[in-house]
Amino acid sequence: MWFLSFIPDSFLHFIILTILVSGVGLYILGLLTNFIPVIYPFKEPIRIVSTILIVAGVYFLGGYNTEMDWRKKVEEAEAKVAAAEAKSAEVNTKIKTKIITRTKVVHDRQIVIKRELKEVEKRINEECRLDPVVTKIHNDAAINPMSIAK
Repeated sequence: MWFLSFIPDSFLHFIILTILVSGVGLYILGLLTNFIPVIYPFKEPIRIVSTILIVAGVYFLGGYNTEMDWRKKVEEAEAKVAAAEAKSAEVNTKIKTKIITRTKVVHDRQIVIKRELKEVEKRINEECRLDPVVTKIHNDAAINPMSIAK
């Protein structure tokens, strides 16, 4: 019933209570028909209509209360989602900072290794023998830069 979303909740609640109260009022009138001779021929139709109104009013009131409970649960869930999104944004910022820091450490380490290789390049090519400094540079390049950064 999508069209009910256009009706204000308070007005809808008023209509439901009006149906329920009118059903109870008609039921009481139906009980009093024994004492009012003018209404006595309408005794059964009044009781039938009042019973239908009472049942419909209780049914609609239950549906209305259920809808309001679900709306409240949706609002609570939306509030939890908003809080989780805020916390997620904060954690994402921390993770991005860590990634940038680690990337910078790795990049800086690569630059240092390249400079050292350029300095020792002449010693590597002179006699085709490896200088002990070359093996040290090679081993340093193979080490995980993050283990050094800690």
